[in-house]
Amino acid sequence: MSESGLGSPAAVSTSSRLSLFLDRVGLQGFPWVSAIVLYTISWGWLFIVRDSYWADDWDYFKFRGITDFDYRTLGFAPWSRINLIIFDTFGPEFLRLLIFIIFFSSAVLLYGIIKDSELLDSSQRKFLVLLFLILPFNSARLSLNTFIYSIAYLYFFLAWFVLVRFGTFKSKFLSLVLFFLSFQMFANLVFFLLPVANMYFLEGRGSLRVFLNWTRRYLLFLLAPLIYWALRTVFWSGSGNYHDITSNKINGFFRFLLIVAVTFIFLILGFIWSKEVVRRRITLVIISWGAIVVGYLPYVFFGLVGYGFKVPMTYLVTMLGRSDWFSRHQIIQPLGFSLFLISLVYLLPSFSNKFRRLFLSMILVISVVFNIAFGFEYVVDFKKQTLVVAALGAEPNKTAGNEVQMVDQTTLLNARGRSYRERDWLGLVGLAEGVDSAKKLKVVSGCSESPNVRLVLIQGPETHWQALKNWVRDRDMGFKVTIDDTPGACKPEMVTAEKVSGAIPILFYFTGVKN
Repeated sequence: MSESGLGSPAAVSTSSRLSLFLDRVGLQGFPWVSAIVLYTISWGWLFIVRDSYWADDWDYFKFRGITDFDYRTLGFAPWSRINLIIFDTFGPEFLRLLIFIIFFSSAVLLYGIIKDSELLDSSQRKFLVLLFLILPFNSARLSLNTFIYSIAYLYFFLAWFVLVRFGTFKSKFLSLVLFFLSFQMFANLVFFLLPVANMYFLEGRGSLRVFLNWTRRYLLFLLAPLIYWALRTVFWSGSGNYHDITSNKINGFFRFLLIVAVTFIFLILGFIWSKEVVRRRITLVIISWGAIVVGYLPYVFFGLVGYGFKVPMTYLVTMLGRSDWFSRHQIIQPLGFSLFLISLVYLLPSFSNKFRRLFLSMILVISVVFNIAFGFEYVVDFKKQTLVVAALGAEPNKTAGNEVQMVDQTTLLNARGRSYRERDWLGLVGLAEGVDSAKKLKVVSGCSESPNVRLVLIQGPETHWQALKNWVRDRDMGFKVTIDDTPGACKPEMVTAEKVSGAIPILFYFTGVKN
C-alpha cells in the first residue's frame, strides 16, 4: 500500500468523519440510543393526536377570530408570526413534528454546552441530558399555541451552544442574534444569566482588570435583554392585563425570595464548613439551585405559579398533578432540576456509585411512566372531542335558538385536569358545522331550562384506568354523546357538581383518583 493514500480525504471513512465532527462540536459521547428510545416512548404520543387542537389553538390557528380575543394584546414579538406561516403551509402535524424534534435537539445542544465542564464527569453528563429530556415537565407542549415558546427554547440553547463551542466573531454574532430571537419567551430574559455566567467563568475569571475587559468584550450581550425590552415597550407592547403587577404579586414574590435566600445561606454555610473534597459537589448543588430559581423568577413575579410560601407545593402540582395548561410555565425547568438531582445524588459517598446509577435510572423510569400517563390522558380527551364533533355533524341543528349547552359528565377525564373554555366548545362546533355557524352561536358549559337551545350531553367512564380497560377490551373507550333539541331537555341535575382539587392524587394522577 502506498503512503500517498494514507490520510487523504478518500481514505477517511464516513464513520470516522462523523466521529471527528462530533468530537469537534462536543457531541462525542452523547447517549444517542437511550435518549432516542426513552424520548420516543415518553413523547411519541404527540403523533397520535398530531392533528388535534387545544385551548388557544382554536382561536390562534384553526379558526382565527372565533372569539373576540386579540392575541396582539399579549405583546408577542413580530417574528412570532412565522408560526402562522408554518401552520398555514404545512398544517398541525408538521408543527408537532417540529416540537418533537425541537426538544430532542435542545438536549443534544445541552450536551455540547456541558461537554467540557469541570464539575461533571462523563456519567453525570449522560444522566443529565437524559433527565433533561425525560423529566415530566411541560406537557403543554402539545398545544400548538405554545410553539412560540418551543422555538424560543431551541433558539436559546442553540445560541448558548454556538457561544460556547465556537470562538469566532461570526459565531458570537450569530449567538447574539439567536439569543435576541429567544427573548420572545419572556422568561429567557432572566434565564440569560446562565450563559452569561457560563462565559464569564470560562473566560473572565481573574483580576478586576480582567473582569472589566471581559465586560467590554461582551457589552452588547449584556445589554441585549434591555434592548429587547425597550423595543418591545415601544413597538410591540402588550395591552392586556396578563403581566400586570399587583401588590399581591409583589408581596408573594418577596416571600418567595425569602425562601430562596434562606436556602442559599444554608448551602453556602454547608460549602464553608465542608471538607475540600465535598466542596466541588456542593458547588454543583448551589449552581443547580440557582438555575431552578432563575428559571422560575419571572413566573413567580407575575403570579403565574402561586404566591410566596405556596410556590414549592404549586411547583410539584404543576409538574405532576392536575395543572391544566400551566405546565408551560415550567418549560425551562428541566436544566436546573436535572442538575439538582445529579448534584444531590453525587453528594453520597463514592462507594455508593452503584446506588447512584440505580436511583437515577429509577427517576428516568418513573418519568417515562408519568409521560406515558399524561399522553394517554390527552389521547382520551381527544377521543372525546372527536365523538362530540361526530355527534354534532350527524345531527343537524333543528332549534331556532342560538345557544348550545354542553353538559360534560366526564370532567375527570379532561387531560391534566384542564377545563373546557368557550373557545374549546366553539372549536368543536366549528369542526362539525362550520366556523360561520359557530360564530353565530353561544356555547356554554352548564345547564338551564331555557327553551330553543341544543343540549349536548357527554357521558363516559369515570377514570382513565376504566377508559384504558374499555379500549383494550372493546376498542372503544366508553364515551357516549347525546344530542337533544327538545325544548327544556337540559336539566340542572344533569350537571355534575363534583370538583377536583389541584393536589396530586394517591398513586398517579393517571388514575383519576378523586380528592
